[in-house]
Amino acid sequence: MKTEKYTVKNTAGMFNLLKGIAMFIVIFGHTYTLFPDFLINHAISETGRTRFADFSIGESTALLLYNISYCILMPSLYIISGYGSRKTTFKKNLSKQFKSLMIPYIITMLLTSALHLCTHFCLYRYFPGSVKETLKVLAGSLLGLSKTTTFGDVTIFSNGPNWFLLSLFVGMIVFNTLVSYFDKAKLLIAVLLVSTAGWLLSLLYIVPWCLSQGLISVAYIYMGYYAKKNKLFTEGINTGKKAVCVILIVVSFMTIRIMGYVDSMAGSIYPLSMLSILLDGLFGVCFIYLFLFLNRFNGFITSFIRNVGQYSIYVLSVHTIEMLGFPLYHFTENWKGGPVAGTFLFWLLRSAVDISICFLFVKVKDLVLVKVSKNREANNDV
Repeated sequence: MKTEKYTVKNTAGMFNLLKGIAMFIVIFGHTYTLFPDFLINHAISETGRTRFADFSIGESTALLLYNISYCILMPSLYIISGYGSRKTTFKKNLSKQFKSLMIPYIITMLLTSALHLCTHFCLYRYFPGSVKETLKVLAGSLLGLSKTTTFGDVTIFSNGPNWFLLSLFVGMIVFNTLVSYFDKAKLLIAVLLVSTAGWLLSLLYIVPWCLSQGLISVAYIYMGYYAKKNKLFTEGINTGKKAVCVILIVVSFMTIRIMGYVDSMAGSIYPLSMLSILLDGLFGVCFIYLFLFLNRFNGFITSFIRNVGQYSIYVLSVHTIEMLGFPLYHFTENWKGGPVAGTFLFWLLRSAVDISICFLFVKVKDLVLVKVSKNREANNDV
């Protein structure tokens, strides 16, 4: 019996499975840091280098797999955003991006600050101190700092996972502007110049409003835009050429990862400068293409993950509120078990809470919208 060949189809939810898995990886990445003895905390230095030689083959393999997913996670999400982008006027684009990205960012900032103030006062019973700490969190979001920064004796906390929304807002605005004025080779040159400017900004001690990440993301958004325009995920170049491109990119990317280099957009860490940035994006394109073939699988688990991916912005916002507003470290510091068990237990707990709140929010939002729509229809009938 012949098996029908699976082909990648250009559908509205084609990336939801990947985005859903990305959300679980994001939550995991913010959970293991709560356990200082967890393997990854000892393996990756502040300069973005993994010390594979200090660990066993099994541990090194696990670290390598995590490094790969960690390095391509954000670039892949930018590429997906670029795939869905459409050239439009500056005014329409600004309005669209503000509604879809900045409104969630602002609401998340306010709810995070409110929760932070409440939880810290309940735990420590000292209102002036709670206000002082909450202002540090609020300042980080207002300034758009992707990493915790110290000015003399004052420490301002990062805006948490919310940095992605702010940087994507910057990237989408800048890219749409470039597309409006340039085309083909000129567009590519303009994108590279803007992304290089973003990398140069990352060398500074502080860069407000995620401008560095936003400008760098323009390269990734362009890759997604190019992939859509040239049908790279559905048709594009022939299989032979595509295989050669994938192999060359994967080999180059894997060589750098095996050497121990790890990139971090949130921390503005790019050990090999623009080479790291571009390779992460190119590998992200290959990874997305290969990952799309998993869409052939349908079941309870994959459907659930797709639902998470469909509301990935909401999940990211809820996770930001929980991460910055609730002092989970107050509980993990008292954990009596091992770091591995603690990491995975709290990861599952956080994932369940964040996703449940997200789905509840979506349900309530839909009910409110339906009610508002019915009220408008009733008023129009009158």
